Amino acid sequence: MDFFYARFLIAWTCWLLFADKTRWKEMLPVCIFGSFLGLITDQFTDWYIPYWEYYGSEPKIIRNLMDDFDVYVVVIYLFIQWLPKKRLFSNLFFYWFAWTAFAITIEYSHVKTGHMTHYHGWTFWHSYLSDWILFWIFYQFHKGLQLDKLSK
Repeated sequence: MDFFYARFLIAWTCWLLFADKTRWKEMLPVCIFGSFLGLITDQFTDWYIPYWEYYGSEPKIIRNLMDDFDVYVVVIYLFIQWLPKKRLFSNLFFYWFAWTAFAITIEYSHVKTGHMTHYHGWTFWHSYLSDWILFWIFYQFHKGLQLDKLSK
């Protein structure tokens, strides 16, 4: 089985096993927003300045769409679902640290298996910082729209 198809199955299996499906109305707007950002960055890196590229036997459009609709969606869903109840700075900091470490591990596995390459000086540190920013944006989007009230 090809890498990206396997990753797709693993991601959605994780969602089936770990997601609180009763909160889908709360999570869906953040996941759509995250996928939208993924689509924008994929277009930017495909056509303007390629900071990274994915490799595999699948057609390029399939690789990009699987990226935008599997890992992004599942990680965002679980990230928001498991936000600490007490939103103290220290709790959120360690929570962000754990999730960005998880996200960079996924990217690291892509690079080390030859399914992704960085260009134009992009490094894992750039990705790590980007992940911190993205998780903050997803948190703010969720908090700002008061989406947690949809589950109650």
